[in-house]
Amino acid sequence: MRGLLYAALGLTALASVPTGSAQTGDILLKAINTPGVAYSVYGAGQTNKPLKADVVGGRALQVVVTATGGNVWDVGASSPIAKPITRGDRIVVAFWARAPKLAGDATASIPFAGVAMAATPYTPIVTGSAAVGREWKLQQVTGVAASDAAAGAAMVSLHLGGAKAVFEFGPIFVLDLGKGG
Repeated sequence: MRGLLYAALGLTALASVPTGSAQTGDILLKAINTPGVAYSVYGAGQTNKPLKADVVGGRALQVVVTATGGNVWDVGASSPIAKPITRGDRIVVAFWARAPKLAGDATASIPFAGVAMAATPYTPIVTGSAAVGREWKLQQVTGVAASDAAAGAAMVSLHLGGAKAVFEFGPIFVLDLGKGG
């Protein structure tokens, strides 16, 4: 399944999927977000800018964490989820990321990478983490939805405030594979 996901997301990352005309078996039919470089970045301890990049789709968002706060969520990135989520469904969050200023095999931690409600108290729905290296890699967080979320009520959340680092984020995809996924 992971290999299929990598291939599908790598080859069709920014492909437009018109309603009603997609081919049978297209993994992007299971997307519950609008795949692309669609992040909102927050927190006083960061700067960010779009850039051209050698990642699927050719575009990325660079986030420089310049200062850490008392909490890892003091600096972060989020991306909206347009469609509803049903408790018990298997959810996959996949996003291209790298931390290009790292030396050797070092990694920069994203201690929370997952799906949460988009309003306080930001209740987690699917939780995970990511270790980002200096080369582009498709990061993947998979889990079973802990609760329902209405259309537009959930978001992907990436907590970046754990340490000073330079991150670059390419396209992000959120897939709902249903109960049997």
